[in-house]
Amino acid sequence: MKWKSKSFFILLALMVIISGCALETKEEAEKRLGGSELNPRSLTAVQFYVPVEDENKVTIVDIVSGEVAGEIEVGERPTITVFSTTMRQAYVANQASSTVSFIDTTTLEVTNEVEVGALPHGMLLSSDNRTLYVATIADQYIYVIDTKEGTAEPAIDLGENARTNYLAYHDQTLYVSDHENDLVYVIDTDTNELIHKIETGSTPRAIKLSTDGSQLYVPAAGDDTLEIYDTATGEQLQQITTVKGATDVVITEDEATAVVTGMEGNAVAFVNLDSFEVEDVLEDLPGARHISFNRIESRVYVSLSESDDIAIIDMETRAVEDHIQVGSTPHGVAIKALAGIGGSC
Repeated sequence: MKWKSKSFFILLALMVIISGCALETKEEAEKRLGGSELNPRSLTAVQFYVPVEDENKVTIVDIVSGEVAGEIEVGERPTITVFSTTMRQAYVANQASSTVSFIDTTTLEVTNEVEVGALPHGMLLSSDNRTLYVATIADQYIYVIDTKEGTAEPAIDLGENARTNYLAYHDQTLYVSDHENDLVYVIDTDTNELIHKIETGSTPRAIKLSTDGSQLYVPAAGDDTLEIYDTATGEQLQQITTVKGATDVVITEDEATAVVTGMEGNAVAFVNLDSFEVEDVLEDLPGARHISFNRIESRVYVSLSESDDIAIIDMETRAVEDHIQVGSTPHGVAIKALAGIGGSC
């Protein structure tokens, strides 16, 4: 009986640690964060990193409290953040600097800044954390950074007039959107050679893949649509009218729902992927740009690029729950959380 009681209390303690999002009050969080100076030890296991273009910084949002926990200065006009699988390293693309900042997330310090091509934007990190692919808006190359050595080279030439924006990856295959030429390039990362091109609707933006890599989701801003393609054949399977200026998309783990942002439409659409119909639209979200789930997909976080905020949207009610002020012209929004950590975050 004694052993059972002891086991129960150990289990309860673990539940409290893991479920911080559900159990910590706002007052407790404010006490933990302890003022304006950013202290890595005061942060919980789950945060969002938000590059803020006009202020050349990354704002860190503590998910437990919903409070801004601090800021990290980076290069000029930062856009997108990606994390290593261990979450100990973050990489931030700086458009106006034509660089990528390396951040040690355990110390919250920039450890390196690597030059790449003009106007770096989308990025993707290989599963071994060694290779960082960087799309550049103003030239024809995908730059490849060796993250251990801190060196970059224009390793993938997509041809004259290519203008790349976002990337997706599955099973040694890289997909890259070209918003000016209405294409997605398909690249073999073993050889860094172009396999073929998929013709898309007008102005493809932040592309995503299904879990098994068989389908490619393309927000086509010029057509206000979400397009779905068969990656094996390049055939378009669906074209769904969503919101004006369709920009980014997240897909639920069960692949039943897509949530699409529309930067020019100031809106977010919820799409049923069984019926391929828009079920709900949330408006009055100025410059709704990038989007990210929390770990358990109970909320989405949307950067509002025509404001100082990110919006928190409840996936069950499909309503805006709150706004968090992060700085002028927030761009990307990316979660920092290891699998299984963060409770209801």
